[in-house]
Amino acid sequence: GFVSAKPVIAAAPDGNVLVVAQGLTNAPLGSDMLLWRSNDRGNSWGPPVNLTNRAPDGEIFFDPWLVTDRRGQFYFVHVLRSDGRPRIRRSKDAGLTWSHDLPIPWKWCDRPVMSISPNGRQLVVTASLQEKTNKYPSEPLDSNDPDIVRKIQESFRFSAAVLVSRNQGESWEKLASPFNDVHAIPFSVIIDDNGAIAASWIVEGNGSRSVVTVTENSGKTWTTTTLVESLQPERPHTFNGERFPVLSRNGRSGLHAAYVTAGATALMIRHTPDGKVWNEARKFSSEAADEVRMAAIDACGPMVHVTWMERVGTNWHVYYRGSRDYGETWSSPLCLSKTITLSDTTIANGFQITSDDDQSSVTDDGTGRVHAVWTMNGGDVVHAIIDWLPQPVSAQ
Repeated sequence: GFVSAKPVIAAAPDGNVLVVAQGLTNAPLGSDMLLWRSNDRGNSWGPPVNLTNRAPDGEIFFDPWLVTDRRGQFYFVHVLRSDGRPRIRRSKDAGLTWSHDLPIPWKWCDRPVMSISPNGRQLVVTASLQEKTNKYPSEPLDSNDPDIVRKIQESFRFSAAVLVSRNQGESWEKLASPFNDVHAIPFSVIIDDNGAIAASWIVEGNGSRSVVTVTENSGKTWTTTTLVESLQPERPHTFNGERFPVLSRNGRSGLHAAYVTAGATALMIRHTPDGKVWNEARKFSSEAADEVRMAAIDACGPMVHVTWMERVGTNWHVYYRGSRDYGETWSSPLCLSKTITLSDTTIANGFQITSDDDQSSVTDDGTGRVHAVWTMNGGDVVHAIIDWLPQPVSAQ
């Protein structure tokens, strides 16, 4: 009964698992942020809690993201359409209560994604930042003006915002953009205890580029790696299509990137030990796939986990592969969606997706259990568990 989009999952070793998603029950009049909680490692779930207390008519809360330091703190970010400000809240009790909005000053952000350092002290948010230029009209534009498209484009400047807090969200600084004024949308970001930041983006131009950027000196210099040079030249929209690249960092500080190739024909994995030199790409999706979308990735210690969607004909399935040796070897593909039990038995043949702007998520809880979430059939949120160990390891 809860129509939702863009689910994100985060899990802690103490058994607490949280999912946030954009609730669309009131759309198009408005949308809210919904939270599901489990305190038994995802074995059972309570009903969702509305974190935004029902959006007023015409108002939209969108683009949720959720992270944990695996030490009991969870951070949640989303955007309110009316001013575009990222709204960040912190929970110290596994989502039972949440802080007030932490004071992040920049407005008109799109698609914020967040990371917390392993020691729980530093936060980073990346987003696409829209700012008015000196050509912004003082009065509304005439919709019949033949130059309206050009005038709108000249009215705004886009940049890739990298926002960092070194005191658990109490104050923020804006780092230099890796792309200057080029329009770029982030889809994952990572920060380590030393402040090194890695982020993945889709960048405007040349049919859209799939890119990873890394800085080790607070944005003074960036190392940029292009994963796909022309990602979706056949699509009229620069960014949507769910072909985004995503990143994770393993216990040796190596980066893993999962991304979709040009034309959405395959899912690939690459690894770098230093953020500079990447290995050759490895294909994860099947030869039978007609289309691939919506990669998700996570790492914890030596474990690395990847999920993605494949379409054969008109139907989709979700697949998983994992590694327990820092990505050197991988498990065989596991079709997660074939295990779903519903009254509609056609799920064995796949499901439908109805959006070009959704996301899925995967996380390791640190005890040998992996959690994955995605949406299907127009807004049903699905949670899957992958157990690597018959018994959980110690949460200490």
